[in-house]
Amino acid sequence: MYKFLNKFLNSKYFDSLPKFFARKIFKITKIFFVQTNLKTLPTKNHPTEIHKDQEEIIKNLNNTFYRPFSTCSYLLELLSLYASLNRKIKILDFGANNIDNYVYLNRYLKNWEYIYHDLPAYNNYIDDFIKKKQFKNINVIKNLSSMNEELDFAFFGSSIHYVNEYKEIIKKISNLKSKYLIFSHTPFYKSNTHAKDIVMKQVNIHPTINYAYLIEYNNFIKFLKENNYEVISQNKNNFIKFLNFKNFEGFSFISFLDLIFKRID
Repeated sequence: MYKFLNKFLNSKYFDSLPKFFARKIFKITKIFFVQTNLKTLPTKNHPTEIHKDQEEIIKNLNNTFYRPFSTCSYLLELLSLYASLNRKIKILDFGANNIDNYVYLNRYLKNWEYIYHDLPAYNNYIDDFIKKKQFKNINVIKNLSSMNEELDFAFFGSSIHYVNEYKEIIKKISNLKSKYLIFSHTPFYKSNTHAKDIVMKQVNIHPTINYAYLIEYNNFIKFLKENNYEVISQNKNNFIKFLNFKNFEGFSFISFLDLIFKRID
């Protein structure tokens, strides 16, 4: 059954289906991803747009009970604990999308700097927006290579697996000597028959078609260690209900994880 479904969901026939029928298929099968034969992610991957109505988001600057839709439910608590032991905190939000993380965290963190980074169009839009609003303690970094200041945290909120050269990104941040790296809601696997990252096709949000890496866990841990980071926390992330890999075969472990690494210089 899954062999046929995987083949169909991997095809252009599925991509061209009307949204109604594609959503019906997902409702019945509950299949989120399918394995592909691609070696790298397509050039034009993750075709989403920045949410233009940031005005609605900043209305929550003084909302006591505001909490954004986030893949990392403990981010505030982690940063608050660190901030209580240090004079200032600086965090890079890689793949930030909207500024909801900034709006939320800024209500609680006093002596801190938030650094936004995403796709070029997102960076330009948010950069213009925050300048018009004259927000403090938030900056947009359009090119990671231009950064030369050390970081306390680099946060990858369900983003790194959508980036082709994610290892180069991590190396650049390693050069900035970020004290901690946080990867939330990121897919990993272990297998006796595979050893490289696998390209998956995301099929649950048709007509949008995304591709993402299913990252080989052991190689990822080794790569971070080679770049002076050791894992200090790891947990399964159940952010999305019913998310599963039931149509994947030949894996001893496969799941979305939250991983936290500490620099070990």
